[in-house]
Amino acid sequence: MKLEKIYGAEARQDGLYKIGRNKYEIIFGYGQEGDRGYNYRRKYRYLPTVEELKADIEETVNAQTDEKILTGFVWNEKHVYLSTENQFNFKAAYDLAVQTQGQTLPVKFKLGEDAEGRPVYHTFEDMAEFTDFFTKAIGFVNVTLNEGWVEKDAIDYDALLENVIQ
Repeated sequence: MKLEKIYGAEARQDGLYKIGRNKYEIIFGYGQEGDRGYNYRRKYRYLPTVEELKADIEETVNAQTDEKILTGFVWNEKHVYLSTENQFNFKAAYDLAVQTQGQTLPVKFKLGEDAEGRPVYHTFEDMAEFTDFFTKAIGFVNVTLNEGWVEKDAIDYDALLENVIQ
């Protein structure tokens, strides 16, 4: 079960807290949306196992990573929706353009939508512009995946259980 985002945090507070006789709460991570800070939390009616904590935290980090990939990339002030399908389509078109030395250009893509929900299109006219877009998009995906891996790898689950905060 994914952890719930709770607003009002000012810093990271990773830990497993005993909040009642047989009640525990995991508090994990820190993020900001605008000027509002948040942590992820989940309450348990029992002392969770390492496997349960790991599954819950990893599910949350994976979902957060996926969401950032989908909606976090901005190219030339345009928000780009990087679904797996769009990534595949961009790569296929880019590979074909490279193989044909740009003969398949121009190529038009729907990058996403604006704040009002209207489609945002872009036509790639030349290889330099398409290369800039594609390398930045793939770079963004790679950086975002690495951030998720670092977040998950930094957690000492055994220490969370050994150091339950009373």
